[in-house]
Amino acid sequence: MKYIGSAFKYLFKNFIFLFPFALLPSYFLAMSSDVDNLAALAESALAVRTDFDFLQLFTFLSPFNAEGWVFALLFVASCAVFIPMLLGFIEKHMRIGSRSFKGIAGRFNSNFLPTLVVLLLFLLAYELWALLAAGLVYAVSLILDGVACFILAVAVLFGANALLAWFASVFLLWLPCMQITGYSYMDSLNFSGQLYVRRRGKLFWAVFLPLLAGVVLQFAIVAASPLEALRVPAYVFLELVYLFLFLYYCVLMYVAYFGAAGEERMDLVKKYG
Repeated sequence: MKYIGSAFKYLFKNFIFLFPFALLPSYFLAMSSDVDNLAALAESALAVRTDFDFLQLFTFLSPFNAEGWVFALLFVASCAVFIPMLLGFIEKHMRIGSRSFKGIAGRFNSNFLPTLVVLLLFLLAYELWALLAAGLVYAVSLILDGVACFILAVAVLFGANALLAWFASVFLLWLPCMQITGYSYMDSLNFSGQLYVRRRGKLFWAVFLPLLAGVVLQFAIVAASPLEALRVPAYVFLELVYLFLFLYYCVLMYVAYFGAAGEERMDLVKKYG
């Protein structure tokens, strides 16, 4: 819980500086959501029914669905632009204690390519995961029925999210290692693996628990809203969830890196005089 607390503490303390970087990515991700499909799944969950199909499940898990693929592409493009600047801001603040937007353009130039490579690799892995997770949950619905099917389907989805969180935690420190040490892709991956091994449990929970909370909030927002009358508020609340998760995971990378590497965070050093 240490990493979760530290990441959220940094996020809320510096929110006014961070949120501009997340506005467009979170907006495009929210707009890629098929809320009608999400509402149907939420209704089935509340009624303990399993009357869903593979396409519904995949549409829920992946932003690259029939309704939202254009917004998903815009989400990826905006991430490629804003994440390098956001990570540059966080790194500079934690490494030298300077909290300003000065030099962001230079950080973008140096961070762009590593960020794009990691982003595309994770996106590919995520889409493969979405196909696998949707297929497994749908297979459960074909084999079983009734309450037993519902319980097992929820358990499988829970396990799939745990697997995704484990995968993300394994590579969580890769990008900070590249950007701070200047190592090559493979040397950074090797170094990040060494740091990960010593703190794998903490890193897993720091990734998994907010992810699980985000999934629950997605269902809660849609299930609590009469969508035809409150479609816009539903999208707004979804965007807020995505905005906080987007910022949280970007901050977590550096909170975890400085903690695992044993480097002093200059943003925490008290200034006197």
